[in-house]
Amino acid sequence: MSRVRDRIPSGGPLGSGDSISRDDRGVSTTVGYVLTLAIGAVLLSGVVIGVGGVIDAQTERAVHGDLEVTGQSLAANLEAADRLARLAEAGRTDPDVDPADGTAVATVDVDLPTRVAGVPYTVEIVDGPDPDADSAVILRTTRPDASLRVPYRSNTTVEGTTVRGGPVRIAYVADGDDPSAGTLEVTER
Repeated sequence: MSRVRDRIPSGGPLGSGDSISRDDRGVSTTVGYVLTLAIGAVLLSGVVIGVGGVIDAQTERAVHGDLEVTGQSLAANLEAADRLARLAEAGRTDPDVDPADGTAVATVDVDLPTRVAGVPYTVEIVDGPDPDADSAVILRTTRPDASLRVPYRSNTTVEGTTVRGGPVRIAYVADGDDPSAGTLEVTER
């Protein structure tokens, strides 16, 4: 006989000893389904949290690496602009060249990326009193919070400034009276 017939008391289907009200076979399917969903949700949450941490760490590494490459590129271009400015001014100190003929001009356009690892950044140029130790390009991002300092050497004074990441122009601004008093300026293009 079937199990349902065995549970129905002999007094009738709804008799005083009714076993249908105590029947829990339908509950096991529902409870199993709810438990399966709960366990799946807990496992999925753990995976999402674990992968999120890995992605954040990878993003920080990528941002730091891109900042380093970008900073090295800008520092090298500042040094190149310094050499160009000194070459442009070399003729003005020659007694055979008339300084009234004009002022020296040197411009270097640098195509820096607008974002590093998909994150916007800023560039700060610091020209310290000791060009061998204090002068630096400082690159910063806010999300993730990262900062990188890249030193550079320049015999020409570099005007301190802060610009957004992206294409910049390094221009030599000559002093009409004193060839050694010109400055390099970094501006956004």
